[in-house]
Amino acid sequence: MLFFNRKNKDYNYFKIFLAVFLAIVCSIVVYFLFSKLGYVALFLKKIFKILAPVIIGVVFAYLFNPIITRIEDYLNKNDKIKKKNKLGRVLGIIITYVLFIAAIVIFIRFFIPSLLDSLNMMVKNIPKYLENVFTFIKDICEKNNINPKFIDSYRSSINETIKNSVVPNMDIIINNLATGITSVIKWIINIVVSIIISVYLIYDKEFFSNGIDKVLKTYFSPRVYEEIINIAKYIYKVLGGFMVARLIDSLIIGVLTFVVLIIFKIPYAFLIALLVGITNVIPFFGPFIGAIPSIVLLLMINPTKALEFGIIILIIQQFDGNVLGPKLIGDKIGIKSFWVLFAILLFGGLFGFWGMIFAVPLFACLSEFIKYRVKKRQEYNQGQEELATKKR
Repeated sequence: MLFFNRKNKDYNYFKIFLAVFLAIVCSIVVYFLFSKLGYVALFLKKIFKILAPVIIGVVFAYLFNPIITRIEDYLNKNDKIKKKNKLGRVLGIIITYVLFIAAIVIFIRFFIPSLLDSLNMMVKNIPKYLENVFTFIKDICEKNNINPKFIDSYRSSINETIKNSVVPNMDIIINNLATGITSVIKWIINIVVSIIISVYLIYDKEFFSNGIDKVLKTYFSPRVYEEIINIAKYIYKVLGGFMVARLIDSLIIGVLTFVVLIIFKIPYAFLIALLVGITNVIPFFGPFIGAIPSIVLLLMINPTKALEFGIIILIIQQFDGNVLGPKLIGDKIGIKSFWVLFAILLFGGLFGFWGMIFAVPLFACLSEFIKYRVKKRQEYNQGQEELATKKR
């Protein structure tokens, strides 16, 4: 008993020993993790693969919950016992998921074949597009009194390569592409399970939220509990508000781009609009990632159309950045442009495409957490200084 007395010197030595021991253990664990990083990555990948339906289900529930809640409130606005029957919630779930599944079916039924046809046509016309490029460069050389013989040599070698490799294997390439797309069917089981999980999460959301709340109150002090709740609310607000608004913004930009490209008779309108819409989800770099490959493709087909597309996409992005984006997204993030660029570069380098998409909201949450802790620390230091002043 005397050994565990805080006034005993042995107790201080015990604390030092325990701290050193824990530091050594942590160092060994960190060294093991870094030395076995490949195995750890494979283990985490396996865990993620196993839990993929649960993770996707949570994402579905997170995205669809606001929609279902609005439908439920509208249907139950005159129902005094809505907490007992949950009929409005059931109808909200049915309406939301029927529309979601219908949208997926329409996309697969009508848009995927159009996308495959565009890709097929584009690959088959590669020799023609390259010929246009060579002709354009040769004309420039002749106008500037430059010998265009090197163009002919490159032209013959590239055309020969295409004829011997790409064109004869065109059917194989398209079949492989179709096989790659149809392999997505393997995800159908996971998607179905995810939808079922999300339905359970939304239907019994009070049960899950109350359970989590009880656990937090049991194992954390009231101050820590309040901090966790505040941080969780902020993360929910930023991730939900920003990501949903960004998806809606990208959908509108993709549809608008497709309509304008059809009006101006730009080749591969659907393929280009799909690329622009998907990449627009990425802040800052998205417009460039979608526009540059499209301009290069159109330059090989028709430089005039490439110029028209460049002007069109510039106007659309100005509309998105100054009108549509602020209306939908507003000030849901609240971080400076430098940190937006920094977050995209960091998370994109670490996690690739998905890192670039989630970089800004995740960094905003991290930034807000740091600001919150700094504020709390400053308040604590100020309180200590006032207390010390009073003692003097």
